[in-house]
Amino acid sequence: MQKEVPLKKVSSKIVYQNPWVKIREDTTEDLNGNKGIYGVMESNNSVMVITLNQQNQVYLIRKFDYPAQAWNWELPGGGGDNEDSITAAKRELFEETGINASNWVILGKTRACNGLMTEKVSTILAQDLKFNERPVADDTDSIVEGKFFSIDQIYSLVKNGEIDDNQTITGVYLAEQWLKNNQCAQIG
Repeated sequence: MQKEVPLKKVSSKIVYQNPWVKIREDTTEDLNGNKGIYGVMESNNSVMVITLNQQNQVYLIRKFDYPAQAWNWELPGGGGDNEDSITAAKRELFEETGINASNWVILGKTRACNGLMTEKVSTILAQDLKFNERPVADDTDSIVEGKFFSIDQIYSLVKNGEIDDNQTITGVYLAEQWLKNNQCAQIG
């Protein structure tokens, strides 16, 4: 049985907008009639790609994350550009790595930052890989390398802080669960 919604939107105004995000400020009212405000960032849905080779290793890219001002390893991925998630995943994987795949599986859909954003992230598994030269990137491209890691190596990168992106961590978890459920060769 669902409970009554504890916080209702009374009004809303856009306080910032660009082609990728819209930030709104909602006036809210709780069950006791108390008014408040809630900031919400609306953004398009996105994709993260688990690129899995025949040894069940995951391909990560090393790139500069502008908002965090830090270099990190992460899964290839990006904006969904209002495409279906598989189409977006194919595009993002090729743009960022030059890799094409012939087998695609949606592992799950999660919320990027549930207390603040509307964005949902589709985590998609790519297998049966074909390696091509990566397309020429624009001047803002911050990807410097990419390589395969075992699941255990990825968890070590998480532990030592070289991966701190929750979408990558979630994607690797979903991949590990998929591997266990599909009785693939031993991982690690």
